[in-house]
Amino acid sequence: MALGFLLAIIAALCSATAAIVQSVGARRLAATAHVDPRLLFRLVRNGPYAAGLVLDGASSLLTFTALRILPVFAVQAVGAANLGMVAIIAMLVLRLHLTVRDWLAILGVIAGLVLLVLSAKAGPPGTVPGAAGWWLLALVIVLGGVAYLGSPKMCGPAVPGLLAGLSFGSAALGARLLAKVESVGDVVGNPASYAVVLAGLTGVLLYATALQRGSVTVASASSVVGQTVAPAVTGWLLLGDRVRPGFTPVAILGFVLAVAGAVALARHAQPQIEPDDCGPERSETPGR
Repeated sequence: MALGFLLAIIAALCSATAAIVQSVGARRLAATAHVDPRLLFRLVRNGPYAAGLVLDGASSLLTFTALRILPVFAVQAVGAANLGMVAIIAMLVLRLHLTVRDWLAILGVIAGLVLLVLSAKAGPPGTVPGAAGWWLLALVIVLGGVAYLGSPKMCGPAVPGLLAGLSFGSAALGARLLAKVESVGDVVGNPASYAVVLAGLTGVLLYATALQRGSVTVASASSVVGQTVAPAVTGWLLLGDRVRPGFTPVAILGFVLAVAGAVALARHAQPQIEPDDCGPERSETPGR
């Protein structure tokens, strides 16, 4: 179990470092009225964002491995704690001043993670219906369709940030479903594998869209809520994720502390940049 938490913490650190550079890259690209899949290709050619994507890839692999050992609620709460790491990185690298409230939030995140370590029960998921992977893939497709059709009305970062979080959370659920899969052939033939890939790409696209459309504070906080609460509940109800006997209150308190502290620290997730209005596509501004 200790290995699972170590992998999750390293994954969160990779994600935190990626967050610092991704907002800079995302804001250099033109915003569009629709969620545009072509943005993914533009992001790959954007230096700062491409570096962040490499770190996100490493984070995803580490998270996938951690989910083979730990329940979804524990891994996702550790992932949410990356905002606390971002705050510390921002303080050291960007010389940002942390208030007493910020330090209390960081202590809350740390305390929450300690409680999760004490309460989480390691092991693969319980028995799930054979169609679970197909249901998850269908959900990811519907989520992407809703994001695309509704994107012209998403003038702020909250909704695309939340949808991005739900996409990342869906990818985590898919990884948890694959925890019992041993052979490469089974991975290729499992619909959950395609749900993980599609959800990850959708999440990256939506999060970049959220960063382009307004406050990084709102985008980050919305994403954290989306990728922690819904997957945690789903893992508990459908995947057989459990805690140690008698530790349920401890797990709930730890989860709440970790997520609440992360949301409180969301304003440090990226350097603050003035938001753009929702509307026609703006031109790319070199050097921003």
